[in-house]
Amino acid sequence: MLHRFRNRQFLCYWATLLCSILLLILGNRLAHATGVTLPPFSDPSFFTARVLSITDEQIIEQPGFGDGDAVYLTERHFIATALSGTLDGRTLYAVQQLDSYQPVQPAPVEEGDLVLLYPNPDPSSSVPFLFSDYQRSKGIGIFCVIFLGLLLVFGRKKGFNTIVALIFTCGAVFLVFLPWVLAGANIYLCAILICIYVVASTLLLVDGLSAKTLVAICGCAAGVLTAAALAVLLSQILKLSGLTSQESIFLSQLAVPIDLLGVVFAGIIIGAMGAVMDVAMSVASALSELHEKARDASFRSLFSSGIQIGRDMMSTMANTLVLAYIGSSLTSVLLLTTYASSVFQLLNLEMIVTEILQAIIGSMAILLTIPITSLIAARVYSRLGQNSPENAPALPPNADEGPAGSQP
Repeated sequence: MLHRFRNRQFLCYWATLLCSILLLILGNRLAHATGVTLPPFSDPSFFTARVLSITDEQIIEQPGFGDGDAVYLTERHFIATALSGTLDGRTLYAVQQLDSYQPVQPAPVEEGDLVLLYPNPDPSSSVPFLFSDYQRSKGIGIFCVIFLGLLLVFGRKKGFNTIVALIFTCGAVFLVFLPWVLAGANIYLCAILICIYVVASTLLLVDGLSAKTLVAICGCAAGVLTAAALAVLLSQILKLSGLTSQESIFLSQLAVPIDLLGVVFAGIIIGAMGAVMDVAMSVASALSELHEKARDASFRSLFSSGIQIGRDMMSTMANTLVLAYIGSSLTSVLLLTTYASSVFQLLNLEMIVTEILQAIIGSMAILLTIPITSLIAARVYSRLGQNSPENAPALPPNADEGPAGSQP
């Protein structure tokens, strides 16, 4: 029995991997067949360089705008060595220009800084390269490696499977979902399908094929569909247009028309998916452990326990969503609060309404996921408990070790 279960886990793990790879490849190629192309990883006109020394600093006075004060342009000249592109290894002469008209300036370059340079468009200038920005991707990459390392150290096999699932999740969003939306596909359908795929693949890769995993998938899918229905309903009731920011205006001017209300819809359900998945898996796992300790537990007792467990987590999860949305839009909220004539006007701005909707719909999806997952789990586990040990099902309710034998 154990050997058969491990073989089934092994086949499920690799089947999920294969299907995920095929989805990313085929989905991306079909989107590209419509003429949509994502930007390249790097721009050959920009060079990564390391500052060797600061050679000069000049302050140039320029006429102000209208009757305003004079504007001072600070030019910081430096020598750097190129670390990428066709100029790799060559010494470059560049300048960083800091305009006093802008209240916030980038930090002045110093020796040892990693910077991005591009050719000076002014052919009459004596400095061939201009400072664009600091090179930050290397620092981000280091922190990502540390994060993945911690996942491996603390999670071991499950940590590895979590990394694999995370890669497929990001690939599904950036290589399939975004190209299809830019190609003019139905954003509502694409968002729902991507969410269901992410839920199923993540839980199957991390926890393996088991009754607990299937319960969590069903509960999470129900929560995502609930969030989708609420997003459509409330968008119609509140008469939203999707113009929530300056970026929305730019999207509306693309050659292929983008449904801005669909973008809001996708943002709501994708944002809620993570929290809903967490709640669904927590309830399914807790009830699975309860069933393991009390095989004769009834449907009613399991369902009641699931509701009680959900009550303990709903407040913190709702706070998590609300605080996440507040934190992500804090700059905009501060700006709008400063210039709004009243709180009533602020609460009627579509940008603020959309942020509130994201938090409310996500929290409502969590609340409804708890009883749905508890109901499914109680039904499945109570039926499993009615079987005698010799007639136990091939899929045990709990598989903590993930896909046994599937460690790549």
